[in-house]
Amino acid sequence: MKINPTKTIDELLTALTYIIDIENGKNIYHAWRVSILSAYLAKNNTSSRKLKDIFYAALLHDIGAAGLSFHIIHYLKRNHKSDRYILLSHPIVSAQLVSNIPQMNSAAKLILDHHEWINGRGYPRAKSGKNIPLGAQIIRLADAIDILLQKEKTPTLKELKKKLSLRADQEYPRQLLEHSLKMLGKNRFFYKLCQRSNIPKIFQDTQRAIGPIHIASKIDAIGTMLEMISQIIDMKHPFSSGHSLRVSRYAIAIALAMNLSHDEITYIKWAGLIHDIGKLNVPRRFLSKRTKLTSLEYKRVKEHAHFTEDIINMIPTLRYIIPFASSHHEYF
Repeated sequence: MKINPTKTIDELLTALTYIIDIENGKNIYHAWRVSILSAYLAKNNTSSRKLKDIFYAALLHDIGAAGLSFHIIHYLKRNHKSDRYILLSHPIVSAQLVSNIPQMNSAAKLILDHHEWINGRGYPRAKSGKNIPLGAQIIRLADAIDILLQKEKTPTLKELKKKLSLRADQEYPRQLLEHSLKMLGKNRFFYKLCQRSNIPKIFQDTQRAIGPIHIASKIDAIGTMLEMISQIIDMKHPFSSGHSLRVSRYAIAIALAMNLSHDEITYIKWAGLIHDIGKLNVPRRFLSKRTKLTSLEYKRVKEHAHFTEDIINMIPTLRYIIPFASSHHEYF
């Protein structure tokens, strides 16, 4: 089997963060825009290695919230008391998931701290001031900027400055805010970023400039990454915890009993882990409904196999497992 783990992991991260930001058939690009902003604000303030950590931490900062009933952005915008435990836990879950990816420990630490405030009133550990890494402070500010952009249909840089200044020296340092606003004003970058249609191109350019996370060929990074994704898939349906991993293990056992080749068994293992990735495009209320589904709801749930095919098509180096993963509801 000839496969480039560095390229595959990069493709998986891009596809996964694209999928989890789809809401009501439209992509809100929260992860991509926060990662673009974070990299843009950090590029003259840190080394290339730390810049890469910041970019990928920003890209995956909300990955632990993928299984919520609504996108995390809604909980952050309303900041209601009833959402307290969701808000407190999502940096912890995100950091825990990302720490399982090879070469991502530093990024995971930034994710854990991306909701800490310099005045000590953030979460989950109430860190303050210089105890919060600069990378986490940058992600915090980038996250705050995007949340405001998600609220406003046609924001201006002046309006953004006014609203962000209200939390300066509380949520993030004023000096960092002022530097960031100057950066955003250059070459009309802010206004380009406000146009949703521009984001995929800006993201691709930013990702290409920063480069992928290098993975040594001896590390089973792909299997580890797919196991992490399987956990995210199963978060979508609370009654199926561990389902994808179990399916993968049962399939491996059957493949071994059939004396299939090493490569075939590996493909089956990987396909088993993400056979239900299409469920990320199915509303959670359908997956968790306790009463009988309507015909339209059942049709939507059945579409998850087709969605699985569409999603894996976004990962060119894994396209050969599409027939295994997307055909798991076909009958002999």
